[in-house]
Amino acid sequence: MKSAFFLLLFLFLAGCGYHFPGQGGTLPEGVEKVYIQLFTNKTSQPQLDNKLTSRVSEVFSRNNKISQVEHIGQAEAILEGTIRSYSSRALSYDSNDDIGEYRATMVVDVTLKKPNTEAPIWTGTVSWSEEYSSSANKNDEDDLEQNAINEITLRMAEEILYKMLDDF
Repeated sequence: MKSAFFLLLFLFLAGCGYHFPGQGGTLPEGVEKVYIQLFTNKTSQPQLDNKLTSRVSEVFSRNNKISQVEHIGQAEAILEGTIRSYSSRALSYDSNDDIGEYRATMVVDVTLKKPNTEAPIWTGTVSWSEEYSSSANKNDEDDLEQNAINEITLRMAEEILYKMLDDF
């Protein structure tokens, strides 16, 4: 009886198209060759555009259904993004009313479009937050914030890919 239940469960899951996030689909309209354009940074935080673009390229390169191309002319689609906001705000305070922890948050708008067109084939907004500790040493605190930014850009790159593949 148990084996029949598990067999039915397996068939149901296999039949409904269940898959792990980012593993099941293809890019919209069957796109396989993508040119990843340098993201636009509309924040005052320097170098976010380079960091996020590199992370997106790194994450996309791990997917065997997508080929990154070096020239727009080779692409079936162009991935563009705009870093709309970045903030780092106090999250918690200690008993002396000093900041104990910060939360860094980034919001990015992403568009996938065919070359030579303005009409998108996919658009989405991705945001991610990461906490980091404060430090009495400003250099250490800056390093902690950069580590948080590195984690944010990695998670955002993964979210961009997963959302595009799963078309959520």
